[in-house]
Amino acid sequence: MQHPGRRLPFDVYFPAPGEQAPQRVSHLRPGQIVLVASGQADTVCETVVFDDHRPRWANPALRAALTALNARGLPFQYQPHDPESPAALMAWWQENGQLASSYRELSWRGPGDWLITRIDLPHPGVMGWTGPRPFGH
Repeated sequence: MQHPGRRLPFDVYFPAPGEQAPQRVSHLRPGQIVLVASGQADTVCETVVFDDHRPRWANPALRAALTALNARGLPFQYQPHDPESPAALMAWWQENGQLASSYRELSWRGPGDWLITRIDLPHPGVMGWTGPRPFGH
């Protein structure tokens, strides 16, 4: 998890032993935001439809839908191998001033071992952040 510009220490929630992971925003499918629950990544519990006819990082319908899910308090699952994951998009929109709030990111350390980190707005000069860059850089 890399979040240049964010001030340390991060606000992190560590679950009680055996506590199930909460419902969360997992990933994107063509035209759908996938929400999952429990520790199983393939346990789809809900999908949210959005207009997927432009680049995702420049899609106002997707940004509005993810912002609404953030307002519901859902965490965004960290997907290190997906540069267009919902969590990566939220971080990028923060960095470019298109998202003016923090969001929570759920990450896995192993089977049944997860944590939630609050990702606040970035600040120039913190952790080497010099300001917005093009998406994916």
